[in-house]
Amino acid sequence: MCVGAWAALTVTLTAVACKHGKCEDGPTSTAQGSSHNSGEDCMRCHLPDGEGEICWKVAGTIFDSGGQHPFVGAQVRLFSKPHGTGEVHLAMESDRSGNIHSSEALAFGQGLFPAVIRGLDTLFMTGAIHDGACNRCHGISTERIRTP
Repeated sequence: MCVGAWAALTVTLTAVACKHGKCEDGPTSTAQGSSHNSGEDCMRCHLPDGEGEICWKVAGTIFDSGGQHPFVGAQVRLFSKPHGTGEVHLAMESDRSGNIHSSEALAFGQGLFPAVIRGLDTLFMTGAIHDGACNRCHGISTERIRTP
């Protein structure tokens, strides 16, 4: 490879890998969308200067009620108060990979309370979350997020 081409390749790779702390916005997940790496910690790559193109404020995977298979079409809402009370700060739907994600600006404040909804059934997380890296705990130190 000639020196000029090598320099151009190096500059291109550097530009892709280094985002200087900035993030691209992306869509909020829907059942029609698709993503990748179900069950993995999304925030490992999708953060400022991470390998992912888009930075997510909230991301994780929803599994079926048995916790075995990613679930498409689950509704996930983040409430300001426990058990589905207060204001809805964000609503998402799990995509074809079972993943939820959003790059919408989100203030966690004193914490937000997730709910997973499937049809008429709802499961509430009893504790507040203070960041949106769902799979950092779920599937590692806590059981997977499941549908009701």
